[in-house]
Amino acid sequence: MGKTSSVSVATPSFSNGSISVNGVNKANVTKNGNTVNSNYNMNDYEKAIYDYAQKNLAENLPNLNVFNSNTNRDINSQVEAYKNQALQALDSLYKPMIKNLTNDIASRFGNIDNSMFLDNLNAIENNRANAMSNLVQDIQTYKSDLYNNELANRYNYINLLNTLMNGSNNNILNYLSSALANSNAGNSYNQAIASLANRASNNSTMNLNNLANLASLIKYL
Repeated sequence: MGKTSSVSVATPSFSNGSISVNGVNKANVTKNGNTVNSNYNMNDYEKAIYDYAQKNLAENLPNLNVFNSNTNRDINSQVEAYKNQALQALDSLYKPMIKNLTNDIASRFGNIDNSMFLDNLNAIENNRANAMSNLVQDIQTYKSDLYNNELANRYNYINLLNTLMNGSNNNILNYLSSALANSNAGNSYNQAIASLANRASNNSTMNLNNLANLASLIKYL
């Protein structure tokens, strides 16, 4: 009767994974029980950028399209300055024209109570009225541009914050993916070693069983 031998089965162990930069550990993949954990180690500068972007996104998004009293006051102040500058430019253009017309007619006719003066004066005033009408439109356009520029600056700032956040998250994921790849490579190696050990153990057991059976047969010869 042949003898049997027990077979010990080699079980592959879990291989942790990690990534280091300049000797500083940046990412780890470990196992605790049945749970695999991934961890990224931020340095102080990375944390400062991440916290800044997250904090300011949360603070600015709710008021992105809201113009408070301070913003409205600043824009209205710029519009008022633009209007006053334009009015001064119109006055500096048309007042000398009227004065020159008055002096010219008075020197030629001795007075300004005549049709030539009134016709020329009306022409000047009509031009000034048209200029004022255009100025009103320009002021409205300028005001709209100021609000649009303010919105554009806000959206650009939000996009910058979002880029910082996405950049940080992508950087973290890339490091963790590399650490996981290292872990998987270690696990594959451990699996291969365990498989070889089990095959060697099985072959050894088979040989022992064959020898035992042979010895049993010889006994009856």
